[in-house]
Amino acid sequence: MEKGKQQSVEQYRISVDESHHSTYQELAKRTDRENTEKGTDIRPFENMKNLFMLATFIGYNNDKRIPLEKGIGIFNWRGFSTDEVSLLDALSIAVTNEVDVLNDRIKILQIAEEYANGGILQIEEEVCEMPGARIGNLLDLLANCIQHESA
Repeated sequence: MEKGKQQSVEQYRISVDESHHSTYQELAKRTDRENTEKGTDIRPFENMKNLFMLATFIGYNNDKRIPLEKGIGIFNWRGFSTDEVSLLDALSIAVTNEVDVLNDRIKILQIAEEYANGGILQIEEEVCEMPGARIGNLLDLLANCIQHESA
């Protein structure tokens, strides 16, 4: 959200940096049936919101919080489920060490956007730029995240 521009949470669109928007499109759009039958690489995410959530927590896990240079709205905040809102609330409390952050929904969403902006970099590197099928690369990335956490 641009500085100086007030916006209610009801109007808030979750944004990703313009430089990464094509990654969201590539990984989140479903392939059509014909391409699936031909064995074309299936996109691993049902929608951009699911990719956004993963990118947010990969960014947090790697302490990569990067402000957006130029944001593009990809979905409305109402697209989050109650569980997803709870996760973003917990993330914001962990980041700010303040429970009062829960009174500022836009701040919570901006924190998530910045972590997603950091996390999408790792997804681009390890899922999109690596040889092999994207779904396999994504599984490797998730396995490495889990292994890193348990070490």
